[in-house]
Amino acid sequence: MRRLTLIPALLLALAAPAFAQPYATPQELLEAFYEPYFSGDFPEFESDYRTAALNALYEADAQNTPEGEIGALDFDPYIDGQDYDLADFVIGEPEESEGFATVEVTFTNFGEPRHITYDLVFEDGGWRINDLAGENPDFTYRLSEIFAEAATRWE
Repeated sequence: MRRLTLIPALLLALAAPAFAQPYATPQELLEAFYEPYFSGDFPEFESDYRTAALNALYEADAQNTPEGEIGALDFDPYIDGQDYDLADFVIGEPEESEGFATVEVTFTNFGEPRHITYDLVFEDGGWRINDLAGENPDFTYRLSEIFAEAATRWE
């Protein structure tokens, strides 16, 4: 009987490193989130960086998009493009207030300037991405609004 209780505990202990670590500061979160764009080593679960609310938008989009169709996102909103060659990456000073933070991130993508403002929430012991806004001259967007618009497309 002891073995039966030991096995789930052992499996949980081995899986623990796979869970996303909580990020103590908004900067730590955004540094970790963008690191794969420079290293090419993307995590298996990007959802670990997002709030439950933002993950619910991704999940609803996946469920509501008819098979064979493109969902709400036909680009990567975190780089404001489909392909990437990032440089001049800067994380601004966060403006924090009671578990919420706004942080501006700037960089160039293939030499073109990009400016993205993140809305972060302190959730489950660490900072997570809740929404973002791309603020570039050719195309401005808010991630939550893209999902909201797409939700009406398939009704």
